[in-house]
Amino acid sequence: MGYKEDKEEFVSGSTGGTVTRINLVCLTALTTYALWSAVNARLTRGKQLASWKLASIEFAILILPLLFALTLFSDYPLTLNVVISALSIALHVAPVAEADVPPLSPMPDKISRPSIARIDVKPFSKPFVTSYRAIMMIMTVICILAVDFPVFPREFTKAETWGTSLMDLGVGSFVFSLGVISALPLLRQTDQRPYLKSVLNSVKKALPIIALGCVRVVMVKGTEYPEHVSEYGVHWNFFFTMALIPVFGTALERFASKIDMHWIGLIVSSVHQLLLSGTSLQDWTLNALRTNLVSQNKEGIVSFPGYLAIHLLGLASGLYILPPDPYFFSIHHRSLPADVPSEVRRKFEEKRAKMWRDKPGKLANLLGSYAVVWWVGYWLSIRVTGWEVSRRLANLPYVLWITAFNTSFLFLYLVVHLVASQYSSSSSSRSIHSPPPSPISPPVIFQAINRNGLVVFLVANLLTGFINVSIESMYTSNLAAMLILLTYCSIVVGVAWSLRLRRIKF
Repeated sequence: MGYKEDKEEFVSGSTGGTVTRINLVCLTALTTYALWSAVNARLTRGKQLASWKLASIEFAILILPLLFALTLFSDYPLTLNVVISALSIALHVAPVAEADVPPLSPMPDKISRPSIARIDVKPFSKPFVTSYRAIMMIMTVICILAVDFPVFPREFTKAETWGTSLMDLGVGSFVFSLGVISALPLLRQTDQRPYLKSVLNSVKKALPIIALGCVRVVMVKGTEYPEHVSEYGVHWNFFFTMALIPVFGTALERFASKIDMHWIGLIVSSVHQLLLSGTSLQDWTLNALRTNLVSQNKEGIVSFPGYLAIHLLGLASGLYILPPDPYFFSIHHRSLPADVPSEVRRKFEEKRAKMWRDKPGKLANLLGSYAVVWWVGYWLSIRVTGWEVSRRLANLPYVLWITAFNTSFLFLYLVVHLVASQYSSSSSSRSIHSPPPSPISPPVIFQAINRNGLVVFLVANLLTGFINVSIESMYTSNLAAMLILLTYCSIVVGVAWSLRLRRIKF
C-alpha cells in the first residue's frame, strides 16, 4: 500500500474509549480556566499588560496544558488535573501582600486590559459562555491536526461506527455550542419577522459555507489527500452539515414561543432513532454499496437529523443560559388577553421587569438539574434499550451524550466563574491599590477566538491540509509532532489575536 492508503487505515477502525476518560481529559479545560482566574487576579492586579504579554500568559495557562492533556499526558488526566487544581487553590487561598501590589501603569499597546475588567453591560453577554465556546473551538482545532500523529491516542479518534471518543464528542459539541449562540437573535428580536424571509436569509448566510465545503471536496480529490470516507461520505463534509443546520434550525425556531425547544430537539432525534431502528435505514447506512450520489454520501445525509437535534437542544439551552433570568424568553414572549384585569396585568409587568436582573444562582440550579436529567437520559438510552452511541449515525444516544456533556460543562464553567468573581471581589478589598470589586471578564484570547470563530476554524483546516501534504505525519516522532502542534496552535491563536487587535470581524 502507498502512504495514502496507510494513512486512511491509520485513522480508521477505532472503537473509541470510555466516557470517564474522555471527561477527565476534557476536565483540563476547566481546571486551567480556574488556574487562569487565580493567576489573572493576582499577578496582574492593579496594572495593565502589553497585549503580547497578556496573550503569552493566557496561551501558556489555557492552551498548553490542554495540548499536553490531549497528547503526551493523555494517560494521566487525573494526575494532571489534580496538579492544576492544587495550584489554583494555593493561589486563591494565599494572602495578597501589600508589597506585591504594583502601581498603576499606562497601556503600552493599542489594546489591552486590566486583570479584572468590567463585564460587558449587554444583557445577553455571559463571560462563562464565551470561555466555554472558545475552549470547544480550541479543542477542535487541536484534534483535527493532532489526530494525524501517533502522539494522539488512537482511542481519541472518531469511532468507526459504534463507541464514544474524544473527537466524536468534539464534533457534536461544536454543533451544540453553535446552537447556544444562535439563541441570541430570538432573545433580541422585538417583533416576529416574516417566516419565509427568515428562512431565505439563513439560506443566503449558508451559501459561503457551502462554497467552502465544495472547495474542500475539490482540494481533497485533486491532491489525493487521505480521507476517511465513512465519516460523512465520498463528497459530503462537515462544512455542508454546518451550512444546512441553521437553515433547518431557522425553519423550526418559529415554534420556540409556543413550545420548549428541548421538546422539538427530542422529537427530531426520537423520530430519527425510530427510523434507524424500525426500518432498514441503519443497515443501509452502514452496509449499502455506494452506487449513486445519495448512497455515496449516505453518512452525511442520514446523520443530519441527529446534528440538527443537537443544534436545537443547544438553542433551547441558550434561551435560558444567555438572558439575565433563565425564564426571560418565556415571559417576554407571553402576551396577555385584552380582557385581563388591570391588577393581573400590573403584576405581570412587574414580573417582566424583574427578568432583567441577573440571577446566576438561579441559572446554576437550573443548569445543574438539566445536566443530571440528560445524563440519566443517556444512561437509560444505552442500558434499557441496548442502543449504542454512534457519531456516524448521530443517533439518539449520541445526541443525549453530547447534550449531557455540554450542559455539565456549562454548569461547571458557571460555577468556576462565580467562585472566581467572588474571590476577586473579596481579595480586592485587602488593598487600597486594588480596583473596585467586579466580576471577571473572560480571557482575551477566548474573546478573540469567538470574535472570528469561522475564520479560526478555516485557518486551522488550511494549516492541517498544508502540514499533511508537506510531511508524512503518521511517521513523525512525538517530539517533532509536539513542536509542530505547538507552532500550529500559536499561528491559529495569533491570527485570531491579530484580527482582534485590528478590530476586524468577519
